[in-house]
Amino acid sequence: MKTSMFVVLASLFMACGTPKDGYVLKGDLKNAGNGYAVISVTDHAGTSVIADTAKMSGGKFCFEGKTPFVATCSLQVAPEGKEVLDMLIVLENSPIVLQGDWANLERNAMGGTFIRDMKVTGGKNTEVCNLLDEVYFSTRRLPEFKDYERLEKWFASLDENTEMTDEVIRKGDTLQELEDRFRELVFGKQLEIMAAHPSSEAAALYLTPMIGGMKLEEFERVFGQFDETVRNSEIVAGIRKELETRQRLAPGRVAPVFSLAQRDGQMLSLADLRGKVVLVDFWASWCGPCRALFPWAKEFYKKYHDKGVEILGVSVDDDVKAWGKAVDTEKLPWLHVRDAKLPNGKRAASDLYDVTGIPHLVLIDREGKIVKSGYIEYELEKLVDGLLMDKETVK
Repeated sequence: MKTSMFVVLASLFMACGTPKDGYVLKGDLKNAGNGYAVISVTDHAGTSVIADTAKMSGGKFCFEGKTPFVATCSLQVAPEGKEVLDMLIVLENSPIVLQGDWANLERNAMGGTFIRDMKVTGGKNTEVCNLLDEVYFSTRRLPEFKDYERLEKWFASLDENTEMTDEVIRKGDTLQELEDRFRELVFGKQLEIMAAHPSSEAAALYLTPMIGGMKLEEFERVFGQFDETVRNSEIVAGIRKELETRQRLAPGRVAPVFSLAQRDGQMLSLADLRGKVVLVDFWASWCGPCRALFPWAKEFYKKYHDKGVEILGVSVDDDVKAWGKAVDTEKLPWLHVRDAKLPNGKRAASDLYDVTGIPHLVLIDREGKIVKSGYIEYELEKLVDGLLMDKETVK
């Protein structure tokens, strides 16, 4: 008696059982053929938690296991002789099913692949993801955004040496206006869905693209509406860290204290400068924009130093000779310390102040509290004048 191919494929797909306390992730991708699928999960520290490969037969594959936490899972599907699909899904301990047609594989404006009308079902977090994603796709379908995708693809196709013509500038302005309006509509509706699902880890994860445009108070309010279990979950570790960093470095907070070596080897602590207005300048000898600020900084120092203002240059140079040479060449008269990379790859001061790019300035008042940080050179004199005026008022 012959067994039909349909029965063989069905038996492969159904071999995955119903999970008792783990996940069963099934894929059913029409026209994908044979190949393999790979899933991987890492924690916020980059440690691999799940790594698994499954054979795909007739577009069907299956994974079984248990995840220690609700996680963002990378799924790669590689049919034989066809393009590879890379996508992210939320993995939780429940049945999850992916369905789609490989004939609908497309490329987005950034060159990534996706399957149009892909359906992912199963699990409470997956269902919330579907609600949030539908806001995105339904908004993209609105008539006012008919040119959005076209302009995205047009800009993605430009060469990096493309001349900034009037046409490029005009289309860029139009795209930015559409992007701002699109984000306003999508984020507004998604925030409403999040508020209705305070126990969903996946809902909290969707805050990621929003928080950059939020003031600290709004960030605290929106994240605080989720259950404590969600706020402490692994999947939102990055969001939680960002909130903690912004709270630590918010204006009015006491500036984190660090101690670093000066050129003569003597240690200098930020606390030693308490009682002065301090401008901390994170820089490096190899940083062109950093050194371009020095002429302005020298004039600033000359104007304010005798009034009780100090500049503390914090170099992130790993080459001590390059650091010293730059200080001498530029004739920088203020205090200098070096924030060299530690054996664990971190930097004592830069990590405290979440410095992700240089130059980075931090203005600190006489009480050791943060006034403002970032790219603030254009408003520094006004800020410092205000701090000095406060001192005169106290007198």
